[in-house]
Amino acid sequence: MSEEHAHLEALASRAGVSQEYWDAFGVHAVVPASTKRAFLAGMGMDAADEARAGTALGDLEAETWLRLAPRCLVLRAEAEGLDGLPVVVSVPEDAAPGGLSWTLRLEGREGAAPEGGVSLDDGGATVLGDADIAGRRFRRLSLTLPVTVPWGYHGLDLSLGDGEAVRVMVIVAPLRCYLPPALEAGHRVWGPSVQVYALRGRDDWGMGDFADLRRLLDLGGREGAGVVGINPLHALFPTRPRHASPYSPSSRLFLNPLYIHIPEVPEVADDAALAARLADPDLRARLDALAGDALIDHEGVHGVKGPLLEALFEVFADQHLGRATLRDQAFEAFRAERGRPLRLFAIHEALAETFAHLGQSSDDWPAAYRHPDNPEVTQFAEENARRVVFHEYLQFEADRQLGLCAATARDVGMTVGLYHDLALGADSTGADIWMNRDLVVDGVAVGAPPDPMNLKGQNWGFPPLNPVRLRARAYDTFVEVVRAGMRHAGALRIDHVLGLMRMFWIPHDTPARDGGYVTYPFDEMLAVLALESHRQRCVVIGEDLGTVPDGFRERMAAENILSYRLFYFERHLDQSLKAPPDYPAKAAVAVGTHDLPTLRGYWTGHDLEVKNALHLFPDDATFDRERDERVRDRGRILATLAAAGCPVEDDGSGGALSEPLIEAIHRYIARTPSLILLLQLEDALNEIDQANVPGTVDEHPNWRRRLSLAVEDLAGHPRFAALARILREERGR
Repeated sequence: MSEEHAHLEALASRAGVSQEYWDAFGVHAVVPASTKRAFLAGMGMDAADEARAGTALGDLEAETWLRLAPRCLVLRAEAEGLDGLPVVVSVPEDAAPGGLSWTLRLEGREGAAPEGGVSLDDGGATVLGDADIAGRRFRRLSLTLPVTVPWGYHGLDLSLGDGEAVRVMVIVAPLRCYLPPALEAGHRVWGPSVQVYALRGRDDWGMGDFADLRRLLDLGGREGAGVVGINPLHALFPTRPRHASPYSPSSRLFLNPLYIHIPEVPEVADDAALAARLADPDLRARLDALAGDALIDHEGVHGVKGPLLEALFEVFADQHLGRATLRDQAFEAFRAERGRPLRLFAIHEALAETFAHLGQSSDDWPAAYRHPDNPEVTQFAEENARRVVFHEYLQFEADRQLGLCAATARDVGMTVGLYHDLALGADSTGADIWMNRDLVVDGVAVGAPPDPMNLKGQNWGFPPLNPVRLRARAYDTFVEVVRAGMRHAGALRIDHVLGLMRMFWIPHDTPARDGGYVTYPFDEMLAVLALESHRQRCVVIGEDLGTVPDGFRERMAAENILSYRLFYFERHLDQSLKAPPDYPAKAAVAVGTHDLPTLRGYWTGHDLEVKNALHLFPDDATFDRERDERVRDRGRILATLAAAGCPVEDDGSGGALSEPLIEAIHRYIARTPSLILLLQLEDALNEIDQANVPGTVDEHPNWRRRLSLAVEDLAGHPRFAALARILREERGR
C-alpha cells in the first residue's frame, strides 16, 4: 500500500475497488488513483484528497459500530429454514441494563409475531471484538435467537432496553438453485433458440410477437423439445424505436409492448369498429409491406401498432376500467402484484413522451422531474392519470400474452419451457435508472478490459449499481429484477454472470484500459438468486464466456447454476476442440449465440468479410491473420468430428456449408453430458448473417434481421426436421 495514498487505498478496498487486475493477455494493470477517486465519488464517498479519504474511511468504520445491527442479514439453509437465528450486534459497554429485545416479522405470516429477549451478560453471547467510537467503547457480540426461520424475506426488529428498534432484513435462502427433478436425474433436453422479434408468421405484423412464440413452443413440443430459448423481452424506448438492442433496455423489470399480438387482445372482441379497423385493406397493405422486408422497420412497426394499442386501451378504459368486470379485476390484481415499480415505470413512460422534444434522457427533462420522489412527479402522475394507466395496461396485456406462451410450454409437456434471457444492465437513459437514482453510480460506465476480440477494451455505456447501497437496501432492486426475469420462465440465462462477483467500471471520458474491477456481495447475491429460483421453480444459467477467475465455475456448479458453453469456444490450450465428454453436465450448450457468426457465416468466413467491410480490424494484416486462422480452424473442426465418430466428407475450403456438416456438428454437441442444448434457428434455416455484430451500432442492421421462413412452416423444413430427428435420437424427447 502506498503511504502517499494510504487512506485512499484503504477506503477503496473497503468499498470493493480492486487495486489491480490482469487482462486477457496476462498484462498486469494497476488501477490509477484517479480512477479509484472517481469510483468512490460515484458511490457517495468523498476521496478527493487524503484527508477527505481518511474522514470517509472513519465514517464508514464508525457506522458498522454505531448501528445496533447491519441492515441486512443473509443466511443459507439446507432444509426449508433455520432452527435458530444467528445475529451479530454492536453494543455500547455503558448501555442501560435490560438486554436485547427482538421481534421477527415473518414474510406472509399474519397474527402475533415471534418475539423475545436475550441477556447479553449471562454467557449466551460471544465477544467478537471491541472498538472506541466517538468517545464510547463498543463490543461486537454474536448470539443465536431461539426462533425458527423459514426460507424468505423477514423483518427483524432489535432494540436495547428502552431504545428505539432497529430493522434488519433477514434473507434465508436454499443452499443452491432449483433444478427440475428430470434434470436432477440427468435427463438432457434440447430445444430451439430464437430472437423473438426475428420470427415470421402467416399473420405477420412486421416483427415476431407472442403469437409467433406460442406457435414455436407448440411446434417444439410436438418435435420433442424440452426448452425454447429466447432473447431478452425487456422494455425498450417507444419514443426511440430504432434503439432496438434487447441488451440495452429501458427497463429489465417490464416487457416490450410491441410483442403484443394485437388480434388476440380481448378488447378486439369488445368493439366492432376496432375489429373492422383491423380488417381494413389499407392496414393489411401496410402490414404486408412491413412483413415483406428481410429487416425489421422498427419505426414502421411502432407506427402501426402504437395507435392500435391506444385504441385498444380506450375500449378497455370505457368498458372495463373500474367496472369490476373480470378483465378489470385481472388488471387490478396485476397492478397490486407489480406494485410501486409498475407505477413508477408507467409514470416514466408518460414523462418520456411529454419531454421527448428535450432529449433522450431524464437528465434532459426539467430538474423537478428527474427524481421519482419529487412532488412535481406525483402531481404530473395525478394530472396525467389516464396516460399512466395506459402504460400499466400495456404491461398487463403483454404479461398476459407471455403467460399464455408459458402455459403452452406446460401443455405440450416441456421439461423446462421458456428460457428467458436477462440483460446485464439497463441503458443510462431509461426507466430503470430513473426509478433507482439513489442506487446508480454517477460518472461511471460498465465495460470490459482489453481482450483479443476488443483490443482497446469495451465501454458498454450503462451505469453500474452501487454495491454498498444495494446491500443496505437488502437487495430489493436485485430481487425485483430476478423475479421479473423468472416470471413465466422455466429457465433464466443471466448475461455476464460474473457481474454478480465483480464488474469492470470505467470513469466517464477515460479509456477502458484505465478502468478497474469493483466487487459485489457475491455470496449474498447468489443466496437471493437461489431463493427466487426455488420460488419460481426456475433453472438458472450463467453466461460465463471468456476469462473467469479460478474456482468461479466450480462455485457455480455447486450452486446449481448451469454454465454456458459454446462449440466455437470450448478449446484446449492448443486450440483443439474439446470432445463431448469434456463438457460439463451442469451446462447449457450451443454452437453460437447472437453476437457470434451463424454456422454458415463462420464456415464460409462471411463474418470476417463483414467485419473487414465495417473496418473492425485495425489493419489488413490482422484481417489476413484471421482468415488464415479460420482455414486452420475448419481443419480442426473436421478432425475433431471424425475423432468423435461424426465424420464428414468436406474439403475444408469453406466454399459452402453442407447439410452433413451441420448435422455432424449438432450430433457432436448433442452427445455432450450438458443438461440443456439450444439449436439456433438461424443454423437450422442456413442463415448467413448473425443477429448482432459487436462493436457496431448504426453501421450494421443489428437486431433487425428476420428469419426466412414462417414459424408455421418450420416443421416441414428439411433441415430443421433432420436436426430435430438427430437431437431426439441423441437426447430423447
